[in-house]
Amino acid sequence: MSHRERTWVMVLASGGSDAHEWQKVHVDNPDRNQFGARLGGRSLLRMTLSRARLIVPSERICLVVDRAQKRYWSGSLAKLYCGNVIVQPCNRGSAVEILLAVLTMLERDPWARIVAMPSHHYVDDEPALTSSLLDAATPTAPTRDKLTLVGIQPEEADPELGYILPGCWLEDGTRSVHRVVNSSGKALAREMVARGALWDSSIVAARAVVLLGVLRARMPGLVDQMETTMAQGDSPDVRANALTQLYARLPSVDRSLTVAEGAEPVCRVITARPCGWSNLGTPRRVASVIRRLQLTEPCTKALGRVRRVIAPRAVQTPMKVEP
Repeated sequence: MSHRERTWVMVLASGGSDAHEWQKVHVDNPDRNQFGARLGGRSLLRMTLSRARLIVPSERICLVVDRAQKRYWSGSLAKLYCGNVIVQPCNRGSAVEILLAVLTMLERDPWARIVAMPSHHYVDDEPALTSSLLDAATPTAPTRDKLTLVGIQPEEADPELGYILPGCWLEDGTRSVHRVVNSSGKALAREMVARGALWDSSIVAARAVVLLGVLRARMPGLVDQMETTMAQGDSPDVRANALTQLYARLPSVDRSLTVAEGAEPVCRVITARPCGWSNLGTPRRVASVIRRLQLTEPCTKALGRVRRVIAPRAVQTPMKVEP
């Protein structure tokens, strides 16, 4: 690593996904439910921020939230450094979220290396996952100009998760990426597991300039629009208004359609140490964790309420964005 390069952790808490609705309704009210109590009175976001602090100093942790969600995270935001909270006007998918974060980071630190991770992951063994994230955050010769993905050894053929099919081993212990599958379905999920694929954790580490290059190659029009918008004056209010206008016309673009799937030649993957990882992105995944933690009726009833308030998922649109 160049002496000028520094690692930053980018926590992606923006959203509209099932996971965030679950956190808002249930996990972030630990005094009223068994699941929150089992987490030690902490929300998943606070757990993610604690995980980040084991990787980098607090001043190099940034958080991306939606404007409408910011009030739900008030307690967690209090411990972040001023200026490290990046606010989106609204949710436009995880790829747009990452793009805004990367451009903001490059303004602050052109040599930044980013570990981007969602805030809706639950793990049984925090030290094990943190150790793997430290591996991902440490560049090697084969990974310095690549995207490092973090794969999870699958426990089942889960059709709701993405998959990474590793390729050949490299001298630093990482592997090339043969294929990334976004939405698998039951049959393809079984095939992927049988072929030795890993669950895609959606955690990615890369130099900010490399990550921006991948995004530009996959959605050049959107990147150009975002760069133009962010160049509109130094005033926070002017930029916020410009971003609001831009987001009003943007499509929803998922990270897996840009950062990984189709970008396999520039990716490397590491397999996380066993840690009891779960992506709480759907009610079914949440229910699975509830069963694993042996929680009972109150949690099940709360999950039913979450199902009723979760809005249908936004349909992912093609990445091509008109100028």
